Amino acid sequence: MNPFDKKISTRIRMHPEMLRNILLEPQEDTLDILQRYNLIESKGAFLSRILISVLPYWEFAACEGNLHLARVVRFLEKVPLSPSQEEERFLRANFLRIRLLAETPGTFPFSPFTIQESLLEFLQNAELLADLPQAKVVKFTRDELAPIAPELARYRLNPLSRRYVQNLFHPQRQEAILGVLAYLAKNYPLLGTCRQAYALLLSLDNIDNWSRHPFCLRLISNRFWEFRAMEIL
Repeated sequence: MNPFDKKISTRIRMHPEMLRNILLEPQEDTLDILQRYNLIESKGAFLSRILISVLPYWEFAACEGNLHLARVVRFLEKVPLSPSQEEERFLRANFLRIRLLAETPGTFPFSPFTIQESLLEFLQNAELLADLPQAKVVKFTRDELAPIAPELARYRLNPLSRRYVQNLFHPQRQEAILGVLAYLAKNYPLLGTCRQAYALLLSLDNIDNWSRHPFCLRLISNRFWEFRAMEIL
């Protein structure tokens, strides 16, 4: 880093609001600025406070398909975000949703804030989106479902089975599921379904609850009964 770059970097580090302004509305050169001046290096709690403050703005930008934001988030996903484990998990859950929305072509035909303000209302019967053809890209193997087949057949999971189900939702599968919902939120021809898909995205922020989430359980149940139907035929 040359003396001029060091001067710029020092100035931004001394004035947190400057870094927040850089992050607030990601542009084509935002990621280059972050990397050139090492602005994300060793920020600790200071960085997490800034990132939390820009999340509402990033949510809207992601719904508008801001690809520059997606690049910034991909970069941030590779670095420590907070000394607090709770904050770290909160930020990473939001980053995953925001990145997938930003990378998905299209824009929202509704205001995301409307869904956020009435989330429970839009989640009513939203688990039925697991029945859509687009959800079939989320695969579970026969061997994966075999240990819980008796419980799935009775539509009831015991606590041990729920822990097993939670492990089925590994990071790659989580991203696939959220990617499907991001696509539905922006591109499905029915407005009601678009809204429900976004509501599901918001409700899946807590990864630890996926083994109890009606949408996730319906995904697994659908795959199970598809295998059972093949056996009968």
